[in-house]
Amino acid sequence: MYILDSSAFIRGYTKEGHTATVTEVSEELFGEASLRFEAMRGGGMRIQIPQGETIEEVIRIAKKTGDITVISRTDICLIAAAIELEGVLVTDDYAMQNIATEIGLRVEGIAMEKIKEKRNWVFKCGSCGKESKTMQDDCPVCGGELSRKNSSK
Repeated sequence: MYILDSSAFIRGYTKEGHTATVTEVSEELFGEASLRFEAMRGGGMRIQIPQGETIEEVIRIAKKTGDITVISRTDICLIAAAIELEGVLVTDDYAMQNIATEIGLRVEGIAMEKIKEKRNWVFKCGSCGKESKTMQDDCPVCGGELSRKNSSK
């Protein structure tokens, strides 16, 4: 089972075999991409509605990797659907791929290759340089703005 992100419909990407997506994807599509979505749904594509506990698990992992600040509700639902359906997540979104890799899901890229390395992000204050593994509204030391950085660099 292949779980398709919005970019699959936008790029006209097709996959042999069983496919699925989530309802939130249709809200991101317009024009031809929306028509492709409807055609695939009419052709048997499954629409998965992820369970709340699976969504919470994805959020927990996204917080752990530091990707929570850059993913959408749609992204979270797609990853949750891939877990529930034990499918392959098809997306070019790096943050989604990073979370999926952390969970142990299989991932395929669409226009780009899949990620080569998993990352755990840290948040660094632009004013005082304080680093934190969790995202906060502002720096707990000086109140400055935090930005996401690769922990390995």
